[in-house]
Amino acid sequence: MRKYSERGFKNLEFLRFLLIFAVVGVHLAYLNLSSTEEYSWLVKWGSGWQAVEMFFLMSGFFLFYKLNTEETVLHFALRKWLRLAPFVIALTIIGYIATGFDISQYPLSVNIFNSLLLLDWNTHHFGPDATILYVAWFVNVLFFVSVIYFCILKALKHEQANLLIGAISFICLFMYSRHMYIIVPFIYPLVRAFAYVGFGYLLSEIYKSYLLHKDDNSVQINLPSQLKTFAISVVEAILLITIVISLYAGSTGVPVPDGLSIPPEQIPFLNAQTWFPDLTRLALGGVWLQLCFVGLFWLFLMNKGLVSQILNNKISVILGSYSYAIFLIHTIVIRALKDYVDLQNISFVFEHNLIFITLLCLAIFVCAVIVHHLVEMPLNRMASKILR
Repeated sequence: MRKYSERGFKNLEFLRFLLIFAVVGVHLAYLNLSSTEEYSWLVKWGSGWQAVEMFFLMSGFFLFYKLNTEETVLHFALRKWLRLAPFVIALTIIGYIATGFDISQYPLSVNIFNSLLLLDWNTHHFGPDATILYVAWFVNVLFFVSVIYFCILKALKHEQANLLIGAISFICLFMYSRHMYIIVPFIYPLVRAFAYVGFGYLLSEIYKSYLLHKDDNSVQINLPSQLKTFAISVVEAILLITIVISLYAGSTGVPVPDGLSIPPEQIPFLNAQTWFPDLTRLALGGVWLQLCFVGLFWLFLMNKGLVSQILNNKISVILGSYSYAIFLIHTIVIRALKDYVDLQNISFVFEHNLIFITLLCLAIFVCAVIVHHLVEMPLNRMASKILR
């Protein structure tokens, strides 16, 4: 989650921050409030799981945009491990403190060993034999997929590597959309990562090609500059609104609060396959929303519309710098709240539901700021010294 100060990259940090809190909404289901009338709207926020694919795509783009292929595979893997694993291990320890060192519920063998080797691929649940960091699987598969794609780039010529990575990405997208990953359970996160990290790589290749040929007059659109800016701005706004609505207020196919088709006690255990009915899964969890994101991502890279220009500022960079910490810490905050506070018997929680969720998101943000400066940044500085 590095900072990018280039013109046209600052606004992408705002997108990263926006996607983070879409994921937070998914895990609010673990508070077991979604089945009540006051919190029926939380179920729609749960469609934010689709932001994970967007994260993989952004990670693939930034990882390979300025990749040094002269770097050895060992150095690349070590650099990625030092960037990802120490923070995961540190927050795992913090999580143990927050849960009162409940080793029976969160075994050391699962948390410490898997965190150390980044092997938490299939233990994303709250309960017995769970990991402290529910979202650590994302970090783990991102590491392994990145190393594998880097090996491909090292072993093959550029054109051959592009074809192979593209083939892997499309095959994995097909597997993901058809739920073929259920044959081997831990393949589910790997399939998602191979597909969208690969697409991020391909997008970085297209963008680098664009930069080489952007002065070619044959590809210029002959429109008045003001009209062109207005048209781009409208498209940016439409795409951004579409993504926000889909992630934060998307239809889940689950009628609430009356006539729940899924028992309330099962809501925390829903996944992408059961959350959406067959008729809507392709539309809501499929390709079209990711295409909208790719379109918005590209327009933000171009930085020619009013929306992308307004968001292309230092505030976006600051917010984006906390995204990794928010991503990892929010499940600890939610878990601690679930374990230590009886929300069902607090009238304020139900009388002022919007205020309560706002305060919870603010608490997650504050915790993320603290661990970013006290834990993540010192670990990054330590990693930089080791790599010198």
